[in-house]
Amino acid sequence: MKKIRSYTSIWNVEKVLYAINDVNLPFPVTFTQITWFVLTEFIIILFADVPPLSMIEGAFLKYFGIPVALTWFMSQKTFDGKKPYSYIKTMVLYALRPKVTYAGKAVIVSSNFCLCRFTAFPA
Repeated sequence: MKKIRSYTSIWNVEKVLYAINDVNLPFPVTFTQITWFVLTEFIIILFADVPPLSMIEGAFLKYFGIPVALTWFMSQKTFDGKKPYSYIKTMVLYALRPKVTYAGKAVIVSSNFCLCRFTAFPA
């Protein structure tokens, strides 16, 4: 059988941002990192009054340090060879899908199941 070559993977290169409006960045930043930073920043602004975040006094740590640390962690870490967002998506889909057992049939749990065995021993 002849192998058919496909070159579609060459388009899956991560896009990198080197400058913004003729201002060179100190290090290249990917669009995935920018997305993680903006998403984390939005979540922190949204939940700024919730107790774990409201206890942080320093604005620099709260609005810059935490998003940078989370962005760096998410861009470096892989779970089972997957990126963190893909792993989280897989875990959520697993938790939400119906669990199946033998022969692909759904598990039905009956609520009136009782294992009540009585044995009489001679005295």
